[in-house]
Order: sequence, then C-alpha cells, then structure tokens
Amino acid sequence: MGPTSSPLTPKMYLLIFCTCDVLSLVIQAIGGGLASSASSEVNGDTKPGTDTMVAGIVFQLASITVFVYFFFVFLKRVRSQVLPRNMKILVLAACFSVVMIYVRSIYRTVELLQGWDGYLITHQVYFVVLDGALMVAAVGVFNVWNPGWLLMSTPKPRESEETELRNNEPRKLQGSSLDS
Repeated sequence: MGPTSSPLTPKMYLLIFCTCDVLSLVIQAIGGGLASSASSEVNGDTKPGTDTMVAGIVFQLASITVFVYFFFVFLKRVRSQVLPRNMKILVLAACFSVVMIYVRSIYRTVELLQGWDGYLITHQVYFVVLDGALMVAAVGVFNVWNPGWLLMSTPKPRESEETELRNNEPRKLQGSSLDS
C-alpha cells in the first residue's frame, strides 16, 4: 500500500473533496438563509431557498459519489496485497464510515426533495436514526479504532519497497515553476 494504490495523491484528495464539501455547505447555507427569510414574510415563497439547499445537498452527494468511486478503486488495488492486521482494521473502519456518510447523504437529499412538509422531515425518528445516529457511527468508529494508533503500529516498508516507491514518484523539474 502506498502512493500507487490510489488514483489521486493525498494532496489532491484534500484539495478536491474539501473544496467540494465547503462549497456544498455554502450553497446549503445560502439556501437556508433564503428559505428562512422568506418564511418570515407574509406570503413568502420558500421554494427558491429550498431549491438552493437541495442543489447544495445534491452537489454534496455527487462529490461523495466520486469519492466513493476512488475509494473502491483504492480497495481494488490493495485487496491483493497482504496488509498488516491494523491496516485491515483501518480499511474496514473507513469502509463503515463511508457507508454511513453515504446513506445519510441519500437520506438528506430525499428529505429535502420532499419539501418542508414532507414525510421524512415531519417525523423525527428518521432524523434521529438516518442523520444523527449515522453520523455518530461514522465518527465513533474512529474513536474505537483510532487511525493515529493504528498507523503508528504499522510496520515500516522494507528498504527495497521504499526504493521502489521513490522510483515510481513523479520527479520535479529543477529550476522550474513547479518547485514552489
């Protein structure tokens, strides 16, 4: 397992998916603000704000779907490798967390598509189970199987593996603008 196991570099995952998440949250917040201000007006129309919120949630679901695709590519590449027990646990914990977040995202999309008077949004048990409990589980799994502890106990690669990894990394051009 190493840089060649993933379709993207760690830096690209951070850049792409954190940007998408922040953007989706901003879109949802704008929609929430529009819907909230319209609801306090006489004959206010909350539909534009609600539609904006739905757009943010759908964008978030789409970006999570792309992430899940890359995660499956990663899993496919590492499945033939012999992983230490702690790395298997970490991969399983990550799989569990991703499934919880994905199911929650589907729930949130359907919930808002139904509107403010929809069945899901007017029955609290769905919110508690499909939003709150799923997020607690998605995060809680890493309290039980802490990545910091699991990664610290991972055996270091042998020298031959380190050399192979270095030889497969893209090289920077000396004196080019890519150095910064």
